[in-house]
Amino acid sequence: MHGDIHSKLAEAQRLAAEVEVEAVSEDGAVRVVAGPGGDVRTIDLRMNAFELSGLELGELTAATVKTATDEADRELSEQIRRTLADVFAAEREEGQR
Repeated sequence: MHGDIHSKLAEAQRLAAEVEVEAVSEDGAVRVVAGPGGDVRTIDLRMNAFELSGLELGELTAATVKTATDEADRELSEQIRRTLADVFAAEREEGQR
């Protein structure tokens, strides 16, 4: 049982390192690739991004970063939930015996 928990925890750690989400602003000016926990991996500005004011570009970039990191957090949570679900089900089953 404990070996199974340890392998599932290792799997959760691997997932945390591998989850990657891409978000693109509505106008396509900003593309962000991020992982969970605010891990911004790439910010790509298209040519039309430079037509924006500094304030507009900053706000658009911040919003796109938030979209990407929030989605990465949700994706990681769901993957971990699925990964650990069978461990908890087995534990409940064992407790009912």
